[in-house]
Amino acid sequence: MHKHRTINIGMTIGLLWGDIMLEIIQNKLPIAVSEEYSIDNITNDFIEDLFNIYSNEKVAKYIARKTHKSIKDTKEFIELIKERMEENNNIYLGIYTVIPKKLVGVIRLLNKEEPEVLTIGYGLSVEYWGRGIMPSAVDSLIPFIKEDGTYSVLRATIREENINSQKSIKKMGFQLSGKLKKTEIVHGKEVESERLLYYKEL
Repeated sequence: MHKHRTINIGMTIGLLWGDIMLEIIQNKLPIAVSEEYSIDNITNDFIEDLFNIYSNEKVAKYIARKTHKSIKDTKEFIELIKERMEENNNIYLGIYTVIPKKLVGVIRLLNKEEPEVLTIGYGLSVEYWGRGIMPSAVDSLIPFIKEDGTYSVLRATIREENINSQKSIKKMGFQLSGKLKKTEIVHGKEVESERLLYYKEL
């Protein structure tokens, strides 16, 4: 019997068949992080909040994504999220304030090369930096990742100049393993950058 699901990005956008990546997390949403924050699906209802995150150059400069200049850019990003999730090797989750509900951050979980390794990426609205939100959010997901039983290692790649993210990833218990060179498409051009490589055993 095949499993099926819909991706909740505003409206139903597709029916998928087969195994569901980290189904245990997707079935538990929303997940409480604290009394103030929770993790939930990213929906079109919060597109203005998503634009606020990725239109800030302080956020955009550290990720493989152009700075959003208009809501059109953010809509295109949501389409990209949809496409990646349909491939079933990506999950995008939103971090929200509880009252009022506001999207303040994004967590991406990616399984691409090694079956047991789960790569994590994230972005957080500048107004919420320095509050320990991201380590708390990731900590709230780890028990479910362990329970899933598929992954034994978390992986993160961070730009060397991104000092704040390095501090955050260390708070999550990640250890620096080395460096790697990564080729990305930025503004339609190939750009090679050097990243710090961090790992955390589960």
